Amino acid sequence: MAIAPVNKFLTVAVPVAPGEQKIYEVPTGTSAILLYAQVSNVGVGTYPTTTLIHRRESRSTGNTRDIRVIKNIEVPPNDAAILVDGRLVLEKTATVLDRLYITGTQTGIVTITNVTYDEPTGVSTFTTLTTHGFSAGSEITMSGIAMTCPSGSGITTTIFPSPQKSYVVDSIVDDVGTSKTFTTTVGSANGIAHTYVSGGLVGPLQMEFIGSFLENSTT
Repeated sequence: MAIAPVNKFLTVAVPVAPGEQKIYEVPTGTSAILLYAQVSNVGVGTYPTTTLIHRRESRSTGNTRDIRVIKNIEVPPNDAAILVDGRLVLEKTATVLDRLYITGTQTGIVTITNVTYDEPTGVSTFTTLTTHGFSAGSEITMSGIAMTCPSGSGITTTIFPSPQKSYVVDSIVDDVGTSKTFTTTVGSANGIAHTYVSGGLVGPLQMEFIGSFLENSTT
């Protein structure tokens, strides 16, 4: 006897970090519909822009095709930009796989050059290439930080933060406007040491994404 498809509603809510980030991938055995998506401006007096990308991958060749659902839409202060207000069907079949990505363009992004992670306190010290402009209490987002951890630790990714989230600056070294070092609590890793390798961007938290999905089981 056939089993009726099972519907599941899902909300994805993440900060918009520097660079391109994946916000959704259709799970195995389902199709999905993006019901609604928006990006809110949570900065102060800022005018960032954002782009939502539908990426379709051919599962036979690995080739991808990007379609910009909306490109460089400005998000005004104390406001939000609606990216999808309707229905966007996403597929995962034997031939194609759909993913959604988001990119943001904003001010104040700087390059990370070193990270020291203290376990078990979960406090990390970050050094930036140029002055970062943060003060204690600033909300920030980071991306693309390559780390290593001991083999057999069960860690499934070497790029952090994963999953994406925002952080609050605990302290800075030197004065605001001249500082290239700050600390923030990223959380304990249950005794697993992490060592910085390379890369990383950090910027003030200016945008947050939220989207509502309907997943329909096809198995």
